[in-house]
Amino acid sequence: MIPSPSDQTKRASDYPQGRSAGRAEKAIEEKNYFSSTLSFLTYSYRETLFSELERLVEAGKGFDGLIIDLMQTGFSLPIEAMVKFSQFAKRLLKPQGVLLFVKADGAITLTKDDPGGGLTFNTYDSPFGIFARHPMLADYVCATVSGLDRRRLRGGGSTLANHILFTSVPVLSAEGKQVKDNFTLTAPQSWVLQVIDDYSSIESITRLLEGQHHLPPDETLRILQELESAKLIFPIFSRIQFLANCYHNRKSFRLGRYMVAAGIVSETQLRELLERQAEDGLGRGQKIYLGLLAVRSGYLNTRELEVLLDDQYLYGGYHKKADDMSGTHMHVETMRDSMIGSLGAIDTAGLLQSFVTGKKTGLLTIENADKSLIVAFAVGKPTSARMNKLKGYDAIVEFLVSWNDGIFVFRDKGLSKELDDSCALTQALDRMLLDAALNQDHVNQILSTLPGGRNTILERVWNFETLWHQIESRPLRYMDDTPVTDSDKKHIFDLVSLIDGLSTLDEVVKAYEVWPAYMIIKAIQALLEARLVNVQQASLFRPVSIFQRIVSDLQKVIGREDNRSILLATLEQVHGTSAAASRFNIDGEGRVSVNLSQVKASGAPVSSVILELRRWMEAYLAYCRRHIDPQNVDAIVAKVINGSQSG
Repeated sequence: MIPSPSDQTKRASDYPQGRSAGRAEKAIEEKNYFSSTLSFLTYSYRETLFSELERLVEAGKGFDGLIIDLMQTGFSLPIEAMVKFSQFAKRLLKPQGVLLFVKADGAITLTKDDPGGGLTFNTYDSPFGIFARHPMLADYVCATVSGLDRRRLRGGGSTLANHILFTSVPVLSAEGKQVKDNFTLTAPQSWVLQVIDDYSSIESITRLLEGQHHLPPDETLRILQELESAKLIFPIFSRIQFLANCYHNRKSFRLGRYMVAAGIVSETQLRELLERQAEDGLGRGQKIYLGLLAVRSGYLNTRELEVLLDDQYLYGGYHKKADDMSGTHMHVETMRDSMIGSLGAIDTAGLLQSFVTGKKTGLLTIENADKSLIVAFAVGKPTSARMNKLKGYDAIVEFLVSWNDGIFVFRDKGLSKELDDSCALTQALDRMLLDAALNQDHVNQILSTLPGGRNTILERVWNFETLWHQIESRPLRYMDDTPVTDSDKKHIFDLVSLIDGLSTLDEVVKAYEVWPAYMIIKAIQALLEARLVNVQQASLFRPVSIFQRIVSDLQKVIGREDNRSILLATLEQVHGTSAAASRFNIDGEGRVSVNLSQVKASGAPVSSVILELRRWMEAYLAYCRRHIDPQNVDAIVAKVINGSQSG
C-alpha cells in the first residue's frame, strides 16, 4: 500500500544531502506525493562531485534518480567525465533508476533499464521531455534546479512518448484490486485508484478526474506512478522509453524481452519460463503460450497480457506489416481515437490530404530527428501549424518540401497550447501543395548546380558588408523572378553570418531555424549570382595539417623549447597583435592549431586565413633555415608535402 503522508515526510529526511537538499526536503513535505520507495538527489556539476559520489557508493546508497544540474556548464563535459558518470550510475542507481543531466534547453538520461545491466542513453530537446517517462521526478527537479518552470511540464516531451503514455491502459494487480475494494487510501490517491477499470486509457482517466475532482493531469500521472511503485498496478512508465525506442528504430521485440524491460519479470524468471516452455515441447515462437505461462506463474493477469500483446503488435511489429502492404495504402495503426504511423509508406502531401479527406478534427504531430511539426485540423481543414520557430504557412510548406521521414501521431479532438494566432493558416491546403511542389523544383535545380549539393562549403567575400550596402537598396529578385522583400533582405543579412567557409550548406540551413530551408537555398543562389558569396575552392584543413606535420618533424631536430620559441617569434613578426594572430594557437608542447571559433566569429574568409597561415609558415621555415642545415629543412618539407599528395 501507499504510505501515509506522515510516513512520506519521515522518509524525506533520509535523503542524502546534496545541493538544494533543504529546498527539496521542504518541497517533499508540502507536496506529499513522493512514494517512500523512491529517492532522488540533485547535484550541480563541479570538480569535487565525483568524490562525493564515491562516498555515496562506499555508504551503500541507492537512488531512483540522480540529477546533475548543468544550467551553468551546459553539455560541454569532457568524455572522461561522462565515462565516470556512467560508472557511478551503474553502482548508485536502482533498477529502472535514471541519471539525468539537465539544462535549460535539453536533457540527457542514462537509465538503468537494460536487462543486461547496461545503461540506456536518451537525449531530449526539452528538459520537460523526461517527465513522460519519469513524472514523479518533475516536482523534485523543478524544486532543486533553478530555471525550470513548473507550469510548462504538462506540454513537454516527445510526441511518441506522450502518445504511448496517454494511450496506455493501467491494469490493477491482485493487491491493487484488494486495496480498491477496501477503500483504504486517502484522496486523491483513492480517486485515481477507483477509476482504474483495466480498460480505460490514461488519457480518459486524466480527463475524468479533471472534470469530476479538478485534479490536474500531471498530478494524476504522479499518483499513477505511486501506484506503480507500490505494485498496485502493473508497470506503465517503465515501458514508455522501451516502446518508443523500438518504434523509432523499427525494431521488433519478443514478449519475454518486453516483460523484462517493463520490470514484470527478471532475467532469471524469464529463463525459467522459457525452460518450462521447452519442457512442455511447444518449441520456439509460442509467444502467447509464454504469456500464459507468465499468467499461471502469477507474474501478470490475463488482462495485462492482452495489453502487452497489443503493445507488441502496435509498437514492435508495424514495420513487418508495412512490407505486406501495397504502396497505395496508408501505413497507420489505429488505437482508440488516435492514430500513429511513419512517413515513408505515405508521403507528406498524402498524409495531410488524408486528414482533409477524412474531415478530421484534432491535432497532428510529426517528429523527425531534430524537428517537430504540429498541425491543428478542424473538420478536415488545417487551421494552424508550427515547426520549431517556423509558423503557419512557412511551417507547412517547409514540411512538404524538406521532410521524407518521421513518426506521426494524430489525436482526435486534441489541442495544443503551442499554437497561437501567429500560427494561423489562411491558405487552402491545395494552394500550399502547389507552392511546395514549385519550391521543391527550385531547390532541386539550385542544388544540382552546386559541386557538392547540400555538402557544398560556401564563404562570403571579404568585403561583403560594403557590397551588400551598395545593392540592398536596389530591387532584387530570386531565380524564379519573385522579388526579394525588405523582410527577406534582413534574413539574408543575418544568414550570411553563418556562411563562414567551414560549414556546409546543410549545416547553414539547420543553424538558421527562423527561415524555411527552401528560402535559404533560394537566397544563397541570389548571393552567388551577385558574387557576394563564393563556393569554397580551397580547404583550410589540408594546409593546417601540412604545417602541423612540418613543425612536428622539425621539432625533433631543433628541440621542443627552441622550436616553440621560433613559432612564437615568427607569429608575432608576421601578424603582431592583429586579429590574424589570435586565429592561431601554440600549445605548451609546441603544437600549432587554428582557432575555428575565432575564425567563425570574425567572419574572415577561409581563403584569407589560408594566406595568413602560409605567411606564418614561410617566416617559420626561413627562421629554421638560419639555425639548422637548410637542406634538412627542405628535405622535411618535401617529405611532408609529397606524402600528403600521395595520400
